[in-house]
Amino acid sequence: MRIPKYSAVVGVVSILVGLLACASCRGGEKAANKQAEAVVEKVLKATTGKDAKVEMDGKSVKIKGEGFKHDITETTEWPADMFEGVPEFTFGKIERVSKGEEGGMMKFNIYFHDIEQGGVERYVNLLKEAGWQADLIGGPQGGIVSGQKGELGLNFMFSTEDGTGMLAVFSGMKQ
Repeated sequence: MRIPKYSAVVGVVSILVGLLACASCRGGEKAANKQAEAVVEKVLKATTGKDAKVEMDGKSVKIKGEGFKHDITETTEWPADMFEGVPEFTFGKIERVSKGEEGGMMKFNIYFHDIEQGGVERYVNLLKEAGWQADLIGGPQGGIVSGQKGELGLNFMFSTEDGTGMLAVFSGMKQ
C-alpha cells in the first residue's frame, strides 16, 4: 500500500513535534526549534519534492509551501473553525489538533486520550442525528468509524485498550 504524500508529511511532522518537546525540556528551546525546523524542511523536501517553510514555537508547528499549509497545535480545545455540521466529540480529552490544506482539500486531525467506555458508540449516534451516514466497525481492541455528509468525510480510528483515538475530518468528498 502506498502512503499518500499528505499522510507522510503529517507522520513526519508528528514525530518531530515529539522530538521537539523532548529537546525543549532540556533548555535551549529556541536553538532546538531552529534545528528542528531545518530538519523538517529537509525531510519534507525529500518526502514530497516540495520546498516548505517550517516554524516551531514549542506548542505548535506551522508548515507552508506552494499549494499547501499545515498547522499542528498542542491543545485541549475543539477547533473553532471546524466544518459546520460536525458534532463535537466530548467523550475523551483532546491532546493536539492538526489542520491542513492541500490540493483543494482541507483536513483536521484531532488526537484524543482517555476516551470514555461507550463514547465512540454515542458519537456515532450524534453523527446520525446530525444527518451523517456513519458506520462503526470494531472489535474488542478498537476499530474505526467512517462517515460522510455531503462533501465532508470522517474517519475515527480508536483503541479501546488504551482509550486513544484520532478523528480525521476532511472536505472534498465526491458523492
